[in-house]
Amino acid sequence: MTKEAYIRKRLDDNFQLWCGRASLWGCFLFLSLGVLDYLATPENFFLFLRYRAVVSLFLLAGYFFTWRLPKAYLSMLAYAMVASAAIAIELMILNFGGHESPYYVGMILLGISVVGFIPARFSFHIIIAIMIYTIYLFPILIIETITGHRDFVIANAFMVLIFSTMLLMRYMSGNALAAELGLQYDLEQYRERLEMVVEERTAELRHAVKDLKKEIVERQRAEAERKLLQAQLLQAQKMESIGRLAGGVAHDFNNILTAILSYAELSLMKLPEHDPLRGHLISIQEASEKAATLTHQLLAFSRRQVLEMKVVDLNDVIRGLAKMLTRMIGEDMPLELRTGATASFVRADEGQIEQVLMNLAVNARDAMPSGGRLVIETADANPDDAVLKSQGVADPGQYVMLSVTDSGAGMSAEVRERIFEPFFTTKELGRGTGLGLATVYGIVKQHGGHIIVDSEPGKGTIFRILLPLTAGPGPQQAAEPSGPLPEGTETLLVVEDDELVRGLIDEVLAPLGYRVLTTASGDDALKASDSFPGHVDLLLTDVVMPGMNGRQLAEVMRTRRPGIKVLFMSGYTQDALSTQGILEPGVALIHKPLRAGTLARQIRQVLDSVG
Repeated sequence: MTKEAYIRKRLDDNFQLWCGRASLWGCFLFLSLGVLDYLATPENFFLFLRYRAVVSLFLLAGYFFTWRLPKAYLSMLAYAMVASAAIAIELMILNFGGHESPYYVGMILLGISVVGFIPARFSFHIIIAIMIYTIYLFPILIIETITGHRDFVIANAFMVLIFSTMLLMRYMSGNALAAELGLQYDLEQYRERLEMVVEERTAELRHAVKDLKKEIVERQRAEAERKLLQAQLLQAQKMESIGRLAGGVAHDFNNILTAILSYAELSLMKLPEHDPLRGHLISIQEASEKAATLTHQLLAFSRRQVLEMKVVDLNDVIRGLAKMLTRMIGEDMPLELRTGATASFVRADEGQIEQVLMNLAVNARDAMPSGGRLVIETADANPDDAVLKSQGVADPGQYVMLSVTDSGAGMSAEVRERIFEPFFTTKELGRGTGLGLATVYGIVKQHGGHIIVDSEPGKGTIFRILLPLTAGPGPQQAAEPSGPLPEGTETLLVVEDDELVRGLIDEVLAPLGYRVLTTASGDDALKASDSFPGHVDLLLTDVVMPGMNGRQLAEVMRTRRPGIKVLFMSGYTQDALSTQGILEPGVALIHKPLRAGTLARQIRQVLDSVG
């Protein structure tokens, strides 16, 4: 605050204080002088008493308004109170003696009360003095005929002299007051600066005393953080290694399952309908399909699946994962499923949704070491849910809600705010990486959804996931057609590093009329292509191979043989065919383990496709 602003504020404060005091003093003085009315003019006593009562009530009301009105309006209130008092005195003068009335002394007393007692800006006092004198003089000059000129001139000269003297004294005292306030401002500034200097010196001394202790604490904290980060890194590396191992095992296992499933399928196609061996082969197929499901779940754990977005029924996904979740959390912990959503079709990658459920189930299991209850539920999102709208969900009615509820220990508000941060964990060392819920958050956001957590210590935890609904179930995947496999005469270049799978592909496709060129690597495929004089119609290549991967090989082949069509096959892709985990448009991919019928039909479909 500048000095001018400080002086102005203090003057306004003083003006408010003295304006209130003067209104009370004026109320008392105006009533008490009524005694003189009785002595001077008994016949006008009751009339003058009414004047005094009205003005006193107005002054009393002005006192209360003084403390309630904004300071900018106080001057107007003061003008109104002084004007009311001056008018009342003027009415008394006109009713008792006119220009010869001794009541002009009341005007002088009013001026002394205002100009002499109320500290204000000099312009305020000038206006007050002129207003009082004007209210006194003009009615007399207009209404009366002046007869006692000498006494009237003396009274006016006396009044003007007193008002001028008061204004001069007020001007001098106002300057003195402003100078005093300026000095007070300077003193306060000096005091504040001195306090700041003292505080700074005290703080420096305090910091100097604590420096050694702080340095020791910082070193201890840094060492603890270093050990914690090292442990987190080791744990993350361990989990990454486990994930790579799981993905690699699934990849190799898919190759084995390809041989089992396809040879079983080929054998079933060659056996008569009532052959007793068909039952054994069908059992082998069913067991292999279950094994293929396990590899699918291993890939979901290792996060090496490409997101293949398709319309899925969220209720069916939950029901299909129930047995595995029961094994994960233990049979001593009841799992309750409530598939109550009437609209449950979403566009999603089923494997990623399964991973979300597995991560949340494991998190709930760890929150209930002494047992408890886990509830997985789907429900229609309420369009009027204020909680959902407060979380940024513009239209909750366009979502389906998936909730995972446990009866565990719950979380504090501080933990709730950080649970989706990577590497943040409340578990003891060695039991968690802090990536589970961060992965859940990333998957939900990748699917265009929202996740909300509601938890309090001792009251369990609820994770609510909102996924956008689709317009409907969409086209259902056609069942695997039966009957003879589609044939062809085209030339196929097959690239597969696994000898068993490579031989199987040749055994499936060659009898169908195709000319099959089989190679074990990208380099071998390029050599075979360069040495083959005829037209190559389709490249069937594994994605993950030593050396050149499938995508790189396809790019080279498209350059050397324009128009060649490509069908990729793999158990996992490690982003070789994906952008942000979602399969790129226009990429044809067949998942391992391969089935003979599926392979033959998809090859025919790619060959017959336009473009």
